[in-house]
Amino acid sequence: MPRLESGRKDPTRAGGPRREWLIRLLAEVKRLPLTTRGRLTLAAAGILAAGLLMADVGTYFALTFVQSSEADNQLRQQAARVASGLRVTGSGVTYGGGGLPQETPDGIAVDVAVVGSGGMLAATAAQPFSPATVEDLARPALRGGQPIWLETTSAGEARRVYVLPLTSGPGQDLVLVASTSLAEFRAATARAMALVVVLSVLILATGTGLVYWLLGRALRPVRRIARLANTLSERELHRRVEVEAPDDELGELVTTFNRMLARLQASFDTLRAFTADASHELRSPLALMETELEVSLSRPASPEEYRRVLRLLHSEVQHMTGVIERLLLLARTDAGELRPRREGLDVADFLHDTYSRWLTQASRREVRLQVEAPDSGTLEADLDLTRRILDNLVENALRYSPKGGSVRLSAAPEGAGWLLEVADQGPGVAEDKRGRIFHRFTRGDSARTPDGDGGTGLGLPLSAAFAQVQGGEVRLAARPGWGAVFQVWLPSA
Repeated sequence: MPRLESGRKDPTRAGGPRREWLIRLLAEVKRLPLTTRGRLTLAAAGILAAGLLMADVGTYFALTFVQSSEADNQLRQQAARVASGLRVTGSGVTYGGGGLPQETPDGIAVDVAVVGSGGMLAATAAQPFSPATVEDLARPALRGGQPIWLETTSAGEARRVYVLPLTSGPGQDLVLVASTSLAEFRAATARAMALVVVLSVLILATGTGLVYWLLGRALRPVRRIARLANTLSERELHRRVEVEAPDDELGELVTTFNRMLARLQASFDTLRAFTADASHELRSPLALMETELEVSLSRPASPEEYRRVLRLLHSEVQHMTGVIERLLLLARTDAGELRPRREGLDVADFLHDTYSRWLTQASRREVRLQVEAPDSGTLEADLDLTRRILDNLVENALRYSPKGGSVRLSAAPEGAGWLLEVADQGPGVAEDKRGRIFHRFTRGDSARTPDGDGGTGLGLPLSAAFAQVQGGEVRLAARPGWGAVFQVWLPSA
């Protein structure tokens, strides 16, 4: 027979989600002190608990004071009421023709006794104190004639006692002893304090939960940043922390982190492009050298052919050596290892020296080299770095200048420094390359050069880096009648 499934649920399965929730809750509680959110919550709970404790203690003393004052007022009023109704006769003391009252008009039990110099004269029927105790309580007032307040116990019950001296006639000193139980007052205080404690616990629990929730919302951007940082790789730097953060420290943290990611992305993109360009720059001459060697080794050749191949190889080796040296200089500059050695440079002598060194090259290219030097002026700069800056700019100017064109070197003071300028009459810099002319491996159009050589694309980045380490800059300017105009500003000191 087929088994009929019971309608009862498996208790382990039924309690599964509840048990898992309880386990997660316990795990969260255990790791609470280890997290910033948990520590801040515990700190806030401790401060709130201390405040509630002080408030509860203050409430207790306030209630005790109020209840004690209420008991004293009841005793004082009842004693005055009884004293006004007392009659002293030869046979004793009477109260309005009857016995002493045992309650106040409000229904509060107050026991009263009248004591004279000879002993207790009258007392309420339920007087809790014995006659001897009443006489002991009254004796200080009989001697001193001043009211007395005190607390004592009777049959294990705390009582408030008010002893009031009375003057009923010549030589007849009487004392009224009124007392009431404090049990009811203390019970009322205990009930009120129990309610206060319950409310304090509720406030503490609610406040702690609210602080924990608010901290969770406030620290949400931090958790997003942590999760993103843990899962981020160099190929995912385009990701950003997308969370609505307030305009405060946390908002500033999110903005700063996103900006850092943007800078890292730009750095990695630049590095990838730089690596690709450097690989291409070195691969091309190596491929050319390999091809020439294979051709030379594949067949017999004349000594002149071998010399041609060797000259070509030598030229390519020099080219690669120059590229590697420039890359190493840029790497040192990026690492902050390049330290300028400043010295006083005469601006006019420096320009004329540059002019003399490049005059032969300019003549070979049939380009007129001009110099406009100031009469005097001194520049505090690194001679080697500054010479390399101008050499790179003059080399570029000669490369792009047509035959019969001119290249002008000039200098003029500007602000707190000097402005050195190299201008040529070449085609200038194309609009689409002006924004990245100082990026590495950015070359001009080789078709615009007389010999078709576009350079390595490292001269201008090196010049900009050399100027930057000296506190200056290299910029591209525009001047009517001229092609590319590069200006180097360096501080005087």
